[in-house]
Amino acid sequence: MFARCALILLLFGLFGDTGADHGRTGNALYEQGQYAEAAAAYRDGLAAIDDTTGTVYAALQNNLGAALHRQKQYAAARSAFQRAVRAASSDEARVRAFFNAGTAAAGTGQLQSALDDYRQALLLDPTHQQARYNYEYIKRQMAQRQSGTQPPPDVEPSDYARRLKKKAEAMIAREQYAAAADLMTEGLKEDSTVAAYRDFIGRLDDIAQIAQSP
Repeated sequence: MFARCALILLLFGLFGDTGADHGRTGNALYEQGQYAEAAAAYRDGLAAIDDTTGTVYAALQNNLGAALHRQKQYAAARSAFQRAVRAASSDEARVRAFFNAGTAAAGTGQLQSALDDYRQALLLDPTHQQARYNYEYIKRQMAQRQSGTQPPPDVEPSDYARRLKKKAEAMIAREQYAAAADLMTEGLKEDSTVAAYRDFIGRLDDIAQIAQSP
């Protein structure tokens, strides 16, 4: 099963620093599950500091990415993690940011980008077990897709297939990823034109695996 990022929250120890103060506020909100409010606090912290290369800036970007990831804003989360990579002052911080960026990329279905991020994490830390697991998992997923038979380009989904996809999308909105994936898979057995949504089903399977991982 796909091992997801633990989304580590960094501790800020620079008392008297306004950016770090906002960071501590954001951490407290994050721990309470108030992710939108935490993201706002991290942004306030970023706006309060001038140094875009320091430890506090990198930590705020990392934590902003974590809060955005929790809200399923994966593209924005990856951008924040990428900024954390550029600002990181240690290999440990860079590994964390690359790993988180890879997880965010996987959330958007950008498997090649996720693979690239995990590879960078492994180049810096070959012992990182979660990064290696995720890297190998995505490699297998991509290989399976490339070797599998693809539906003809002119497959037209039936009314049944369209209704099924809408139902699956409604389930996704409620974060019922595994159930939505099962619905589409079973639907494919009933109606071959559901294959018109094969890419959607593939991405849904990936997200379901991530969501179910411990």
